[in-house]
Amino acid sequence: MTGVADWKAALRTHLDQLAVVFEQRFGYPFDEESNFVSDADQELPTGGDATAFPPALADFYAEVGEVSLPDVNNGYFIHPADRLPVAADWGLPTRVDVGSIGEVATFGSDGGGGFFCLARHRGVIFHLPPGRVDDGVYTGGLGDPRLIADDFEGFLARILVVIGEFVASGATVEL
Repeated sequence: MTGVADWKAALRTHLDQLAVVFEQRFGYPFDEESNFVSDADQELPTGGDATAFPPALADFYAEVGEVSLPDVNNGYFIHPADRLPVAADWGLPTRVDVGSIGEVATFGSDGGGGFFCLARHRGVIFHLPPGRVDDGVYTGGLGDPRLIADDFEGFLARILVVIGEFVASGATVEL
């Protein structure tokens, strides 16, 4: 198994545990079709931006197709790989003109309109609060970009902590 495969298995275990306690805790059934981590089901897309897949994201998408966690906090999503080469077409940032972030690979979002992106020049992960994106350029929003992790592996580890805490106590902690 790879690190990503282990992460995927751990996330699935957390989702199985969440399914057991969810309805009693929140009063409505857990939607297993909406809350999932899928296997990679395709080769990485070609075309568009040839640099769409930094190595950490390429490794991730070799193992995982998509992550959808709408019922954890206000939602966490890791988009399918086919969105990265055409991110601007989806309204996703490819560049952040706030601070010194620069070129990014936007790979996910939260349920509140924010984005998760990997800064290409440093490999760190930022959360961009809801804001304006024109032709792939994020120019600011409802707050400043926030550093989440020093690398993509740290981001994945943080997702496991957040969902683990949510399963254990129902508490939502910030990613």
